[in-house]
Amino acid sequence: MKSRLLLKLTHRTQLDYTETVTESVMELRVMPRQEPDQRRLSFNLAVGPPSSPTSYVDWLGNTVHALTVNAPHRKVVVEATSYVETRREKSPAADLGDPYDAAPPPALHDFVDFGGPVVKSDLLQTHLDAIAPQPGEPIGAIAGRIMNHIFTSFTYEPGVTTSASPITDLLEGYKGVCQDFTHLMLGLSRALGIPARYVSGLVHPMKESFRGFTQTHAWCELLVGPNLWVGFDPTNNTTVGPEYVKIAIGRDYRDVPPNKGVYRGGSDEMITATVESEVLDTLPTDITDRPNRVLDVGELIHRPHVLTDVYRQAQQQQQ
Repeated sequence: MKSRLLLKLTHRTQLDYTETVTESVMELRVMPRQEPDQRRLSFNLAVGPPSSPTSYVDWLGNTVHALTVNAPHRKVVVEATSYVETRREKSPAADLGDPYDAAPPPALHDFVDFGGPVVKSDLLQTHLDAIAPQPGEPIGAIAGRIMNHIFTSFTYEPGVTTSASPITDLLEGYKGVCQDFTHLMLGLSRALGIPARYVSGLVHPMKESFRGFTQTHAWCELLVGPNLWVGFDPTNNTTVGPEYVKIAIGRDYRDVPPNKGVYRGGSDEMITATVESEVLDTLPTDITDRPNRVLDVGELIHRPHVLTDVYRQAQQQQQ
């Protein structure tokens, strides 16, 4: 039986500027996806200073909100509140998937090709030898070995890589965060001809042993059978269960950043991103599902200006 979990999620992003800026333009990917094992029951977006976001669905089915703040400002606050129900069975990796034959469908070349941070490197070969895939064994068993190899061979350490770091940085330094581990699993899987895609999302801390749950999280999905994508989290050495909430999918991190944009003005930008999650027994009766509605939280802009974090934007948002 699939496990059910009803969650309220609040993802808050605050951008602080050392000087007044006259314009900020952003794209947000913070809205949970609708999936067979995940239902988005409600979503609201609050922005301050006031803005009027538009939304569209990108080529991978992710919802993107675009917004512009034109008034002079030194702070932007974005708060996404979601109610999500997941119904997902957490299966042992070895029991999953069709027999491995290293011949992916041509239509899935985007998830087999190398590109961006997922670069080809001779350094991959040593790790491929350790995984030693055998023709005919379940794809899930191979994925489980890849996941376990990354978990046991590399150290989780924030601050040593950036969102643009190629997997060679992890292969040389053996330290990184969830996006690095995810990119490496993509690279190893694709080198074996197994279609693999990047997932950006949130993890409710069902266990204190989860690494990276205090921020947004990243993991992989591998194609283990016809139209059957299964989630694998190399950061925590586990298949994905009901506590994982999928926000966006992509070829790599470049396709799924929670927040990216530009601003006009001679200022440094600092970001603080926080996620709160709560397990619910029942759905509140007063919630609404208005993806394009914007709530004015402009009063937050007038609080004393304090820079609370020196991490760069993407580094803070995908730990």
